[in-house]
Amino acid sequence: MLDRHATPAFSLNRQTVLFPHASALPRLRQALLARMTARALPALLPPTAMTLAAWAQRHANPAQRCLSGTARAWTLYDVLRSHPTLSQRFGAWPLIDSLLVLFDELSEQRQSLPVTLDDFRHQLADGYGIKHNRLTPLADEAELVFTLWQAWQQYLADNRLQDSSTVLTDGLARSLTALSPDTQLYLAGLVRPSRLELDWIRAGLARGCLTLVLHGQVEDNAHCPDMQLAELLRALKLNPPTDARGNILPLTQLLDRVYTRDGHPLSVRAQTQRSVYPRSPARDHLAVCEMADAEHEARAIDLQVRRWLLAGQRNIGIVTNDRKLARRVRALLERAHVALEDAGGWTLSTTSAAATLVRWLECLEQDFPHIALLDLLKSPFVRMVPRQTVWQFEQAIVREGNIAAGLTRYRYLLTRCAGDLAQRFGADSAEDIGTLLDALENAAAPLRRVQHGGRQDVAELREALLESLDRLGVAPAYAEDEAGEQLLALIDDLRAPLASAPLRLDWAEFRQWLHRELEQRRFRPALHGTGVELMSFAESRLYRFDALIIAGALHEHLPGQPALAPFFNDGVRQQLGLPTLAKRQAIQFYDFRRLLEAAPQVRITLHRERDGEQLAPSPWVEQLRAFHRLAYDDALHDTDLEQLARMRDIDVADRRARRPTPSAMASVVASPKNVPDTLSATAHQRLINCPYQFYCSEILGLSPEEEVREEIEKADYGSYVHRILQAFHRGVPGLPGPWRGPLTEAHLASATTLMQEITETVFAQDLRRSYLVRGWLYRWLENLPAYFAWQTKRETHWQIEAAEVRKESKIGDDDACLTLIGRIDRLERGHDGCAVTDYKTGALPSYEDVLNGEHVQLTHYALLCDEAPSQAQFLGLLRDGVTDKVRLEGQALAVLSTQVRERLLHLYRGMKQGTKLTAWGDPDTCGVCAMEGICRRELWSGG
Repeated sequence: MLDRHATPAFSLNRQTVLFPHASALPRLRQALLARMTARALPALLPPTAMTLAAWAQRHANPAQRCLSGTARAWTLYDVLRSHPTLSQRFGAWPLIDSLLVLFDELSEQRQSLPVTLDDFRHQLADGYGIKHNRLTPLADEAELVFTLWQAWQQYLADNRLQDSSTVLTDGLARSLTALSPDTQLYLAGLVRPSRLELDWIRAGLARGCLTLVLHGQVEDNAHCPDMQLAELLRALKLNPPTDARGNILPLTQLLDRVYTRDGHPLSVRAQTQRSVYPRSPARDHLAVCEMADAEHEARAIDLQVRRWLLAGQRNIGIVTNDRKLARRVRALLERAHVALEDAGGWTLSTTSAAATLVRWLECLEQDFPHIALLDLLKSPFVRMVPRQTVWQFEQAIVREGNIAAGLTRYRYLLTRCAGDLAQRFGADSAEDIGTLLDALENAAAPLRRVQHGGRQDVAELREALLESLDRLGVAPAYAEDEAGEQLLALIDDLRAPLASAPLRLDWAEFRQWLHRELEQRRFRPALHGTGVELMSFAESRLYRFDALIIAGALHEHLPGQPALAPFFNDGVRQQLGLPTLAKRQAIQFYDFRRLLEAAPQVRITLHRERDGEQLAPSPWVEQLRAFHRLAYDDALHDTDLEQLARMRDIDVADRRARRPTPSAMASVVASPKNVPDTLSATAHQRLINCPYQFYCSEILGLSPEEEVREEIEKADYGSYVHRILQAFHRGVPGLPGPWRGPLTEAHLASATTLMQEITETVFAQDLRRSYLVRGWLYRWLENLPAYFAWQTKRETHWQIEAAEVRKESKIGDDDACLTLIGRIDRLERGHDGCAVTDYKTGALPSYEDVLNGEHVQLTHYALLCDEAPSQAQFLGLLRDGVTDKVRLEGQALAVLSTQVRERLLHLYRGMKQGTKLTAWGDPDTCGVCAMEGICRRELWSGG
């Protein structure tokens, strides 16, 4: 262009460049900048550049309304309503998506269906190669396509509408007549144009206003498998440029011999290659890296890109049709702070903006489930309340209150614990959380009006959604985000989806459409046309690179299984003039063959296995490797990269920081001022289990976050049993009971009835939430006879004095004074003094662990009592009965309590004086420890 249109001002702004894909536009700008630098141009007026579709839309008939993609889908949806049997049989949206593809193909290939349905059925029968009277199994397909095609064309004509294919047809035709005489069009990279585009190209060439720019082989050779450009030139009745084959490079000749179809065996062609070129032209240019699995393949790609960057390469391409592999590569490169441009982008549904919208609709439809609600409130797009208020709501209401869903339930618990919130977080915390809940309800109000209102005008649904997002504070945040702007544009497409009567939808239809749009639309960030670029094969057309990786070279992706046409087999499609599967795969080979010479250095990567299943490499890669092995006894393996990619040392790390290499048990010295002066039974047990665990949990205050339990678990069952027994023996406000009098045989029936009433009241709330709770309820009711038998016997010597009583006591002296705290499940009085009982609904500690001081819960409770108890026991309320075999009494309890007390004071004084708190690495403790990520036992224990 610079040579053709050179002017003193270097003005190219009267010229227009058209591309098949938008990702080529920034690369053209970079190429122009590079030429300016090379020619020392002070300035340049660049040409107009756009896609061919955008060019056609610019010149479309302004008198006819152009349907957007959304309006087009809704229009066909409306057409389908007049054919309810078809939509019910095939499903509305899958049918619409398939039909739109077919209608576009028919329009772009300038094809039309016969005038009558019978003629169309005969045409299909010929295409399928069957007799006309045996078409019955395919009659539905014929009727469906014919009926809807006619209805669609009639609808467009009656309402003076244009769809995308009509816009392309009309716009291309009008564009040549509107072209100024001094403007030249450059059409670059169009590989297999439709019949419509071919007619336009012929017209442009005939007028002398169009230049066709091709990339690849143009030789018309029957033995060449890459015939895309040759067939295009033949269709246009053009001869290849005289210098098209010029001086053929040795690498080009090698690749031609690999993939030629001249009838000679691969071994013969390989021998010919060896005789012409004793040294392989591909050895310094092409290599194949084959890894064990997808993760190692991604690591190899990441490593190779970083190596090239360090070597000074700048324009690096990663071309793959494997989007899962592409996502992993992008993550690895971003972790290495390598800027990556992704031409393919990713589905809009995977962006954080879309996730916020989906979570908000889940909150609306499921009464604010805690997972969706917390995700929503933590989204960067939601700014209605301070983050501190969200954290307080999560900790105090959701997690500690174990509320799984429901604004009403959140509010109820907020009212109950308002005083506690004020003590913990400040006087305004409860009010702030209440404001948050009010704001959520206010934001939901517009959508609640339409959610249950039957069919609504689609414009009303749009306005309700926008108003709701605005009240939520999301709409303004969307306007500041690229993906958010796309979401707002998506919603704006609902402003007037039809030109005729208003479209009315119910909420389910609206949500189905929204889900489909989020999955089909792609978010593509702005591209700059330089650096490391990730793209598909189609998006790589016209590109050259400093270095290139062809990734995911498996049969499933290369050539892969192109999306099968929704209607008709290849025979019918060929008869109708539509693209066939063979032609799609031929284009895929064109892209692959071109890329093999698109950079001075090319790496092909693949992996062998997935979930224990062997994967088939691309046949084109296998053919290349086999040829090169036969010719040069070398399969082109990049063994260096394969070995490096398996090493841990390739991971990106801060080499200035010392790597943690602990050779001994993890240990730490606590600051004396941070050592707690109050100790619960749980903290006491942690100190005995592992001092380092005690340090992490009690001194650093680290603990795993409470999970909201949507189903009752064993821990909940235990707390319910404690509450039931407390209500039965001593009374709990709001529950039936307590029981008065002795438990004799005569009163046993009444006592059982009371216990059942208490039980049903305690379990009632969870029973309403989940039917599965009945299993735990029945388990406890089955335990009642065994418990009453034990209690009747127990009453002869012990009387309950208190239940669920909180106690504290001080031990030590002024130098080391420690406060013990705890809650005793049951405190009893008898002839020998007092007794402590702790209920257990799970596994009981072993008697040996209790007796030797490894399990300290009973002795801790004994130290809490105002007088030394004469008995301390665990009462096991187990599935198979009730047991009190784990018991300490008399002198044994007194001696053990003294020993536990002295040991605790010794440990406490040591912590105050700087004694190391060491991880012991006990397997039983470590097996259930939540601090293993801090302790890193596997690094120092060898385990």
